[in-house]
Amino acid sequence: MSNIVTVLGASGNVGKLLVPFLAAKGYQVRAVGRSLPKFKESNVENLTIDYESQDDLNKVSKDSSATYMLIGLEYKTSVWQQQWPQLVERIIESAKVTKSKLVFFDNVYAYGLVAGPITEETPMNPETKKGAVRKILDELLLKAIAKTEINAVIAKSADFYGPGITTSVIGDRFFDLILNKDTFEWFGNPEKKHNYTYVNDIPASLEALATSDFTGNIHLPTGKSQTGLEFKMLVEKLTGKTLKLAPLRQSTAWWLGLFMPILKELHEMMYQSENDYDFSSAKFEKLFPEVKTTSYEHGFKETLEWYKANLKK
Repeated sequence: MSNIVTVLGASGNVGKLLVPFLAAKGYQVRAVGRSLPKFKESNVENLTIDYESQDDLNKVSKDSSATYMLIGLEYKTSVWQQQWPQLVERIIESAKVTKSKLVFFDNVYAYGLVAGPITEETPMNPETKKGAVRKILDELLLKAIAKTEINAVIAKSADFYGPGITTSVIGDRFFDLILNKDTFEWFGNPEKKHNYTYVNDIPASLEALATSDFTGNIHLPTGKSQTGLEFKMLVEKLTGKTLKLAPLRQSTAWWLGLFMPILKELHEMMYQSENDYDFSSAKFEKLFPEVKTTSYEHGFKETLEWYKANLKK
């Protein structure tokens, strides 16, 4: 097996963690981006390509044992509808040609509103336009996998959080309010359950999938679901503060979206936060027991420490 691996979207939140993780494990890593990545490890080759070019995609995955697909597009419905299906078709074609195992990093939007645990067997029934796009992508990939045209994994993550993750609903605004305003602003109904994936757990999870025989859809290791109020109690324990609860409900998120574009786009996803949301990673945990899931207490502790060092006051 080749010791070369390719990371598409290497400069994104997950790519910035995955590339040095793979380099430290001895892989020869091709770090690929629209603009030139800036990794300094001696066994990392920084490359820039045009993701609209089939030839470019084929070249960077040639002779790679695995290609990690972490490319992000602008978080805008019209962009997703226009660009995602075409991009995934090119990625599939590249996997056919190069025979590189494709590890496609995905989210949960295609499932829609689910009563009970969200598992790999949960039918795709999207609630939103973005979810409809993700369903199209999953169907393209699953069809190619079923026909054995490609060797691929769809690795789904819940919303993630962690050091350096600033644009999440548990991101810079969330931690700024905690640290500087003693306010716990919760996206959605704080009495409903939700769970999150710790970003620092993702690299080991993706590498385990890339080096395994597993193909198809799987959920990455994620903490158990709990209410916003339980998360508030945890943060109060870690900070030693009594925090004011400020639920960010649907009408408020819509109004703030007039001034904060990311909230305008996130508004349609609020069904996930206004209802119980239980993303199950039990299948992964059974298949890969050596890959551990970071506890919320440890994850939030590390994230709070990062924001204390990096937030502007």
